[in-house]
Amino acid sequence: MSAKSIKKALLFNDFLSSLSGEPLEIKYKHLARIFRVSESTISKLRHAKLNKMPSGMHPDIIGADFASGVVQSFAPSGSTVRRFSAYARMICENCLVSEKLEKAAAYLAGIGSVGDGFAKKLYMTEIPQFIRLCYEEAYANSETDFSSHAASRCSVQSDIMFQKICDTINRDTFDDDKLKQLLNVIYAANIRHQINAMIDSRSVVDLVDRFVQNQAGEPFYNYIHRTEVISISEDVSQMVRTIKGRQQIVLQTLKPQEVVLRQSLNHYVDLSDEEIINSTFRKFTCTVNHIPLVQYLNLHENAHYTSTEQFLAVSQVHDNVSGTTNTEITFRFLLYPGVAGETMNIFYEYCFITPFIENISCNYSFSLFYPCKFLEHEFALDEKTKRRWGVKVKLFTPMTTSACTSESSDEPLVQSGGTSDLKRITFYDWAMPGTGYFRNIYELKYATGET
Repeated sequence: MSAKSIKKALLFNDFLSSLSGEPLEIKYKHLARIFRVSESTISKLRHAKLNKMPSGMHPDIIGADFASGVVQSFAPSGSTVRRFSAYARMICENCLVSEKLEKAAAYLAGIGSVGDGFAKKLYMTEIPQFIRLCYEEAYANSETDFSSHAASRCSVQSDIMFQKICDTINRDTFDDDKLKQLLNVIYAANIRHQINAMIDSRSVVDLVDRFVQNQAGEPFYNYIHRTEVISISEDVSQMVRTIKGRQQIVLQTLKPQEVVLRQSLNHYVDLSDEEIINSTFRKFTCTVNHIPLVQYLNLHENAHYTSTEQFLAVSQVHDNVSGTTNTEITFRFLLYPGVAGETMNIFYEYCFITPFIENISCNYSFSLFYPCKFLEHEFALDEKTKRRWGVKVKLFTPMTTSACTSESSDEPLVQSGGTSDLKRITFYDWAMPGTGYFRNIYELKYATGET
């Protein structure tokens, strides 16, 4: 077993215990004064009996003051330098730390006897910086190990998370750029509220590790952009949706990748498959890398397809919760990468025509299957429709993310155009798999109270 594998991360309870032991021997009542908390809280932290770090002890709030308070417990002398040099040596020998902290600790650990002049310089600069790094790292390690109370994203926690993942995964599988790209998907999420339901009692690091491993060979999107213009007939019998989409997907392996687009009718249709497709789809086009889909697939599959509609299929989907069965149309085809890591561009456009059934056929939902670096969907009503109808969008995510902005304070996850006839959602810093939304059409007179 290597020396590195014996070391463990610097957790907050171990950090407190180390400060109270040799060579520093700082009393808990003094630490409590520096933290501005009770000795009881310090005791609970020391024994890991708190399930959440006190918010007032976040490094951004007290990190510098804490480091200054610890160092000023000692006189600015050569003996103080020797104490902190021995403490830094202990950190180097016993803890698995980030490169930044390891460098600071190694510098202090290598210092021998010094005069009072140099001791005062270290007392004012390197020693407080070293203690602050210890504090930040111990805080970040402990906070990210609370499965139900993970902290908000901050640079310290990002650095520590990256270091911890680097120590647990097979680095032959990932280069640094790819690993950081995958970790950004996690960093984009504030998992304070929903992580416990997702991973039971597992730590955040376990979640990141599992997510990274699961995504090792899976595709991801550089971007997905989709616009939808909705038109409702004057007699409210029919809804026409003109949909345009473009997306760029990165295929990390040479394995053919299936692309699936689904459109649910939200109710059961008792017609033949051919009748359903012919009555709902119009002007359907699709290209892959600017090549018409039919031509692309004939080339790669040695086939003789003649129309895009041949890739449409009808299925009946049963909802176990509501006990209902809905008709769904699926558009699916395969992509054939020439090299691992190939980027492929997909463009599609079609008109989707359905009977208008209020609160049924006018609803639509979308869910993301792979990570997406930039996701934007836009919904608009045409001129005649927006006089009577409005559109609402409600986002759902597997984690609450700060990457999606809002113009509405009561819907912090949905970016809205500010009018009832235009809605837009935008993720500009990675959207997680499982991220999606519900889109609904509503009559304006009921929303405004008109009769």
